[in-house]
Amino acid sequence: MTPRFSIIMPVLNLERFIGEAIDSVTRQTFTDWELVIVDDGSIDASLSISGGRAEADPRIRLLTHPNGANRGAAASRNLGIRNACGSLIGFLDGDDVYRPDALANANRIFDAEPDVDVVYGATHWWSDAGDIPPYIEKAGVEPDRIYRPSELVRRVLLDKEGDIPCTCAVFIRKEAADAVGGFEERFRLYEDQSLWAKLFLSHPVYVASAVMAGYRQHDASTSSRAIAAGQYHPHRPHEAHRAFLEWLDRLIVTRGDSDEALGRAVARELATYRHPVRTRLARGARRVIRLMRRHLTPAREPS
Repeated sequence: MTPRFSIIMPVLNLERFIGEAIDSVTRQTFTDWELVIVDDGSIDASLSISGGRAEADPRIRLLTHPNGANRGAAASRNLGIRNACGSLIGFLDGDDVYRPDALANANRIFDAEPDVDVVYGATHWWSDAGDIPPYIEKAGVEPDRIYRPSELVRRVLLDKEGDIPCTCAVFIRKEAADAVGGFEERFRLYEDQSLWAKLFLSHPVYVASAVMAGYRQHDASTSSRAIAAGQYHPHRPHEAHRAFLEWLDRLIVTRGDSDEALGRAVARELATYRHPVRTRLARGARRVIRLMRRHLTPAREPS
């Protein structure tokens, strides 16, 4: 029988966490699913743990790249998408967890909104070492409603009105993922946003208020290793972000998108890299203007 959901789980050397990630799928209140684990060349016990769980549960399948190669998260998720049997796709990395009602919430929305191709909710972030306070992502846009194509590219991916959705809190109709070609395998960073951008530009998206998943912060995660290597920083310019923005700019031009606000947003983000001095001066001027306005605004008389 064909499952409703196919959950794609890329794994690379996550023996400490993968059991908990798998358990968060098997404990879903909505039970019509399959779990497609894609080992990305693990050299620890991840492969044997995954294989054991697949042997014990027919709803779990294990895939590997030819010759057990390491191809990266984007290629691993794309392999999972190609082999998925469900009409709905979810993504859960091997060090993250679903909330017990994640699939039930997503399924309810897809049933109620047949024109929607993407659903995403919030994610609870926590530190495995307990050294970073936990928090729940902020949508930044009005939740529990549909957004038409291109709006969320500008407001969320570029203007950062809200947190960019975590991979583990996004659910997609398989036909939509196939139509846009899945994740861009050229990226080792921003590969998730490459798919969100393609989908947000061309498909209706439902932003849910529900917390769908938990994102584990730890020293061995992709983002932590990239920060340590100087390849990535969440709040400062870096070359991986520039490469993503230039790709996005070409994508928008190729599509012939007529959204002028979207074009301005991309140009503004790219200016950080193409005209760094001018950008810093402009930002400084805006800060001065905000401070002057605050200082010159007369105090309100008490009522």
